Amino acid sequence: MKKQTCGQGQPTNELDALRKSQQLQQLNIVGAIESFRDFTLRKEEAEALSAEKDKFAIFTEQSPIGMALFDEQGKFKYINPKFISMFGYSLDDLPDRNLLFRKDYSGYGLDYVVHEINGNDMNNSAPGVEGTVIYAVTCKGGGEKTIRYSQVGLFTGEYLITCEDITQLKHKDQELKAANQRLMDIIDFLPDATFVIDNKGVVIAWNKSIENMTGVRKEDIMGKGDYIYSLPFYGSPQPILIDIVLDPQKKAKKKYEKLESKEGSLIAEIYVPLVYKGRGATLWGIASLLLDSDGNTVGAIESIRDITDKRDFEENLRYLGLHDALTGLYNRTFFEEEMKRASDGRHDPIGIIICDLDALKLINDTIGHDVGDSLLVATAKVIKNNFRKCDIISRIGGDEFAILIPNTSEDAMEEIINRLRGSFNNYNLLNPQLPINISIGYSVGGVVDMATNDLFKEADNRMYRDKLHHSRSARSAIVETLMKALEVRDFITEGHATRLYDYARNLAEIIGMPNRIISELGLLAKFHDIGKVGVPDSILFKQGPLTPLEIVEMRRHCEIGHRIAKSSPDLEPIADWILKHHEWWNGAGYPIGLKGEEIPLECRILAIVDSYDAMTSDRPYRKAMTHEQAINELIKCGGSQFDPYLVSRFIEMFKKRRLVS
Repeated sequence: MKKQTCGQGQPTNELDALRKSQQLQQLNIVGAIESFRDFTLRKEEAEALSAEKDKFAIFTEQSPIGMALFDEQGKFKYINPKFISMFGYSLDDLPDRNLLFRKDYSGYGLDYVVHEINGNDMNNSAPGVEGTVIYAVTCKGGGEKTIRYSQVGLFTGEYLITCEDITQLKHKDQELKAANQRLMDIIDFLPDATFVIDNKGVVIAWNKSIENMTGVRKEDIMGKGDYIYSLPFYGSPQPILIDIVLDPQKKAKKKYEKLESKEGSLIAEIYVPLVYKGRGATLWGIASLLLDSDGNTVGAIESIRDITDKRDFEENLRYLGLHDALTGLYNRTFFEEEMKRASDGRHDPIGIIICDLDALKLINDTIGHDVGDSLLVATAKVIKNNFRKCDIISRIGGDEFAILIPNTSEDAMEEIINRLRGSFNNYNLLNPQLPINISIGYSVGGVVDMATNDLFKEADNRMYRDKLHHSRSARSAIVETLMKALEVRDFITEGHATRLYDYARNLAEIIGMPNRIISELGLLAKFHDIGKVGVPDSILFKQGPLTPLEIVEMRRHCEIGHRIAKSSPDLEPIADWILKHHEWWNGAGYPIGLKGEEIPLECRILAIVDSYDAMTSDRPYRKAMTHEQAINELIKCGGSQFDPYLVSRFIEMFKKRRLVS
């Protein structure tokens, strides 16, 4: 390479060196020094810092969260694009933070997004201490947004804030709270006692019905846990159905007799002694998990229903299905089931007793079913008192009782029968007004030798043979009892019957009736009103006129008397006369409506003499008539109520008596 020259052709660098030498000589400089410094690390740090600044710029510029940096005086130094788009302000529009953050919403109630607030005063926040608050912010366009922001104090004295628009979240929160309130209102007014706990076992709902059931007010239990909700049911905190739903491992399931799972819910029934102020109740409960939209368990709900009445009704149905409603003994269905169970031979030998209440139909038809029912109840009580609890005592028919006796013997059975008959005799001594006449049959055997059905048939046959021996005397005893009952009511008095027979015999003799018929007129005179034993005293002794219904009831005494007479061998010959003794000559009588000579002569005679004696005797509702007044009434009714020929002969009878006297 060629050196450059200047002027006289000398190299430029040589000239410069010459000049510098001359200058140094003039300054008396005798030498020179050179220093070096390593800038490599500083350069790398600067490059790293530049890279971090680039990263920070990228982060803030692209952040979905609004960011702002301001100094100690609250002057904004930097805002990112999201901050600008969020509020509509640029950095030049924001002299200080007070333009935006004017209203503290920290108490707004967004409990699940608002943390505990530290350092709400931004000016007093220590470096590095974060604070989260919620403000209502007015945007540049005039609209208002709800902003959640956090701040951090920097060691430089500056502050960095991050802003998040939670306006929609606030609206959703309001909607959620409104929906939750609606749900609480629905729960509160559910007819079933209902409460809700969260997944920590804390009560978050307690409705009016459960307040009424337990006596515990909502305000006294809300927010409490540790099984406190079981206290009003069992007297001590303990896991119950709702806890089993939350944790299937809970031991509470042992207390429930019936516990079933259905479609993710648990259902149980249990008697609880303390509810309703200690009255107790049988409760039905259903408990289910509560899940959020993601399927996570957030709590559980239990609804409780008082099924005491329903359970009692079901128990009554079961009881009635196996028991006789009148006597309380087992019914035929249960007795037959027990006979089948006894067929396995485990209780051999077994005994069967059949009892039949004699003349029950006669009692029902004459005195009434109420009396018959009371006699059945009394019979059941006497039978029950003679047997053990393990013996099956049943009413198997209208008037039949059966007893199944396990592990017995022939000798023991005879003792039982003797004891049973003795008990009925004692009852009859104490209750002579309506004695119990019972027919009894029994059998004893082992099912290996004889089936239970065969044992039953043998006992039943023996009972019928027993009935044949004394059924006639039983009916006679009932008729005699009915006669005594009528005498007590002053409807069959010795004087009345004697007078009727005297009048009827004299009239029968006048018209030439045979002596055989005349003697039976004596029975008719005494027993023609026996059917009135089945008529209530309120009708028999009523002093005023009878109502149409009372008249119908009174007229039944003819049919009742007919049935009584047919049941008694002594009265059977006059049963037809008892039925027809209220028929009228013109056909207007009862119960059949016979007319004229269709009416038996004996009944026509009785009608005249009975009416005459009734008119000339005192009655509870009137004084007696004179003989002349009674005769005039007979004459007036001759041809309508009475046989006119017999009326004339009856009057003639009195005329002859006066002539004789």
